[in-house]
Amino acid sequence: MIKLLDCTLRDGGYINNWEFGEASIVDMIQKLESTNVDILEFGFLKNEPYNRNRAVFNDMKQISALIPNKNPGIEYAVMIEVVNPIPLEMLAERSEDSVDIIRVIVWKTKYNEKGVVIDALQEGFEYCKGIVDRGYKLCVQPARVDQYSDDEFVEMVRMFQTLNPLAIYVVDSWGTQNAEQVMHFVELADRNLMSGISIGYHGHNNLMQTFGTAIEFANAKINRDIIIDASVYGIGRGAGNLNLELFAKFLNDCRGKDYILTPMIDIYEKYIKDIFAKHEWGYSIPYYLTAQYNCNPNYGEYLGMEKGVSPSVIDKVLASLTEEDKVLYSKKKAELYLEKVLRDNIMEEEQNARNIKNT
Repeated sequence: MIKLLDCTLRDGGYINNWEFGEASIVDMIQKLESTNVDILEFGFLKNEPYNRNRAVFNDMKQISALIPNKNPGIEYAVMIEVVNPIPLEMLAERSEDSVDIIRVIVWKTKYNEKGVVIDALQEGFEYCKGIVDRGYKLCVQPARVDQYSDDEFVEMVRMFQTLNPLAIYVVDSWGTQNAEQVMHFVELADRNLMSGISIGYHGHNNLMQTFGTAIEFANAKINRDIIIDASVYGIGRGAGNLNLELFAKFLNDCRGKDYILTPMIDIYEKYIKDIFAKHEWGYSIPYYLTAQYNCNPNYGEYLGMEKGVSPSVIDKVLASLTEEDKVLYSKKKAELYLEKVLRDNIMEEEQNARNIKNT
């Protein structure tokens, strides 16, 4: 079975700091429920003050208030990032009036307080175990699947399947993977996962490949459920996500699904269009370049969108990044690299001028 998960309020929140507005959040949830998507994700669960106007929560009761009458045909989800988690002691036991699924972004490695790279999967495993112990269905979301070797990916899959999760995902966090590369990880997961555990796909559109990849995933000969993430108009971090309205139509036309498309267009017209007018996302040359150099898409956002730097200069900046700085973005780093490239360009132009004068 193919299941469609909507992540408009969660991944889309990277665009506007999750500040959709209380009334808008309620209305979007109701409209998304009426689309008959299989899984509806509300936003993030984080240990920070709650603001009703943001799709970020610190208590399950805040989510329960948004779904007084749950649709029995939909499963409800929220996401946690294990490197910035809500403490497990703050997480209530699962109840029928709140979310069914918690999706956890787990990291392969992280930097400790001394700046040393350390393994992070065991920490993620222990946190996910706490999620399962509290009665929630678990989706494991390994960030940047492209950083795993085949052996490492299989080891990760075998590790987390002992928790009997609902799904383990192939996550193309930076939009660098084509369909063949994604399906390679899908096949590795399928061969090594116990029966009954779903495989999910979450991609970003830096290379304009999420739609084609999702179709190939949907066509795969896999004897287990699959879950595919999408958002209205592709709203999401960096170059955005798979478009919900496009892929829902494909599933209706080609896989016998019966998703209701009109509410998706209503959400775009009423909310997403205005957000896009202020904060664009989607394919662009800056995001293409971050995928080409396999680096954090925040460089593309800052240099291309905020600073308006030319693509040729962005190319030189990204080409000069160290492997560590490709992963760990900061505005300060971006500025330092940009200043060096601009200085080098000036020196090169001056040298060219001297060469011409001397000929």
